[in-house]
Order: sequence, then C-alpha cells, then structure tokens
Amino acid sequence: MKRIVMCTLVSALMAGCGGGGNGSNLEPVNEDTTPDTGTPEEGEDNGTVTPGDQVTVLEGTWKKQCGSVDGESHYDIVTVSFTLGTFTTSIENYIDSGCTIPLQEAPNPVSSGNFSLGEDVVLSEGLTATELDTHVTQFDGAYFEIYEYDIIYINNNVLYAGIESGSSPEQRASSLNYNRPFYRLN
Repeated sequence: MKRIVMCTLVSALMAGCGGGGNGSNLEPVNEDTTPDTGTPEEGEDNGTVTPGDQVTVLEGTWKKQCGSVDGESHYDIVTVSFTLGTFTTSIENYIDSGCTIPLQEAPNPVSSGNFSLGEDVVLSEGLTATELDTHVTQFDGAYFEIYEYDIIYINNNVLYAGIESGSSPEQRASSLNYNRPFYRLN
C-alpha cells in the first residue's frame, strides 16, 4: 500500500512537472511581482521564480490519458491545473487498462503547491524545453515539503514532461517522456 501511495505521489509530481518550450513567455496580470513560491530547504535552489501574478504557457488544465503506472500493476488518469504560479494535481487509480474499475485499496491523491519556470534548455534531439521547478506544499490535505526539478515541452497543446524529475537542479531530467503526454483541456 505504501508503494502505491509513493508511486502515485511521484506520478502526481511528474504531472505537475510537465510543460515547455517557452520559459520566458510570461504575461503580466498586474504590477505586483512579489513571488510567492515558498522557501526551499537550506542549501537548495529553487531556480528562477514565476511570480504569482504571471500567466505562463502552462495556464489551464492538462490531462494524461488512462495508462499503466511504471513498475506497478495498476493504471491511472492524471489531471494537473496551473493557475498564476500555483498547481494542483489529481490522480485516479484503476485496475483495468480502460480505467473503468477503480482500484479500491489505493487512494486517489490530490496535491498542490507552487511552481516556477526557469531557463530554456536545448535537448540532444534539438528541441528547446523549459526548466520547471515545483514545490509540493499539500498532499491529501497534509502539509508536505517536496521540491522537484523537471523539464517541459509543449507542442500543439500537448505537454511533455521529463522522463524522470530530480530532487535537485543537478538531477533535473534531460530527456522528454513521449509515452504518456498531457493534453490541454482548457
């Protein structure tokens, strides 16, 4: 059960960590640019800050279609929403490949926190992805303090995240996962 919860949390973080291509595409909403992204633990760097009053290329809701969870025997659907420097994720767990029969013993976790877009990164395949840093502050209503470092790329309203996010900027993904992208809902 603990393994399912941790895999689900990692999947949620990956969901919150997708995006891409234009890290500097910020549109001001108002003139107050005071960032509110939380404070990393001592010695950690949470990168470039997306001010809480800025609209980014991630703005809106994205959904990852039903698919298998790596290393597990169940399936999930992941939804993530980005709004002015904050995000929420929701994961629905299922026992069947059609995502019609809920996995009874697994929770359907919800997490939230802050995010920031950083620098553009040219990948080995020539695409320009964007650094995405997330700070999970709530997981199923409980206080959490998790920082994840990833890359994102958006093409035609399809969001690709890194193969595996890292727990420090030095461990940031350097390749994109093309197997289960997110599709923009709005």
